[in-house]
Amino acid sequence: MRIRIISATVGIPIVLLAIWLELPGIAALTVLAGLVGGFELDRMMRPGTSRTGSSRIVSLVMGPALLASIAAWMVSDGRLSGDQMPIFLAIVFALAVLVRGTATLGRSSSDRNPNEWVYWVFAAYVGLALAHAPVLVSLDSGRELILLAILTTFAVDSVALFVGVSIGRHRLAPSISPKKSWEGAVGGVVGGVIAAIAIDAAFDIPFSVVTAGILGAVLGVTGVVGDLYESWIKRRADVKDSGTLIPGHGGILDRLDSVIPDLAVVYWATVWSSL
Repeated sequence: MRIRIISATVGIPIVLLAIWLELPGIAALTVLAGLVGGFELDRMMRPGTSRTGSSRIVSLVMGPALLASIAAWMVSDGRLSGDQMPIFLAIVFALAVLVRGTATLGRSSSDRNPNEWVYWVFAAYVGLALAHAPVLVSLDSGRELILLAILTTFAVDSVALFVGVSIGRHRLAPSISPKKSWEGAVGGVVGGVIAAIAIDAAFDIPFSVVTAGILGAVLGVTGVVGDLYESWIKRRADVKDSGTLIPGHGGILDRLDSVIPDLAVVYWATVWSSL
């Protein structure tokens, strides 16, 4: 527990500094997260060995960071708006699938993990979700919106853990994450509703109480699903943590599993509510 607290004491100021710097800070943090997350994914594809394929390094490691970099550049250059985002994401996803296919051509079947496609899909998902961070912070009240996503996710995780430990009896997904319960998940969603309404009021974000409450519930569900998705990937790779970057917490993907899908949810909720 002490190590976890020390890690949080170091990490939280870094995140807050990045948010305060807005686009430059969030873009740098997002690209770094993409790079580290890509390395963690590459290691999970080939556990127990130091060998790495150059094509896989380029697509898995650089892929998430590249998507985040492109989003940051397009925002800073005035090339990206909410109306253009769906087209941008469709193009990027198509390119990610193309890279995944071409990167495995010519490799012998003995050199492949038969389930490796799940890592490529997860890499595309991580990159697309991370790409929303620099776009989100560039909206009106961008810093407050980033904080809404992060703090609500933290509230969901904390309440879900507390409720699950206290009264959790029915396992949510025992084959993926045995410690998670339906009671904890429901408690997390309720915590997300309360947190989103409170944060919206405290930061004067232009959501109505009803909209903030619905958003909090959606963030709760999305956060739980994101957590389970990353846990499923780790189960496929037969590893406990995605990495060892953050002492007491695991890898960067372990810390971002619930946050990154919630960043996308807050972005789209903001864009749609302003239409």
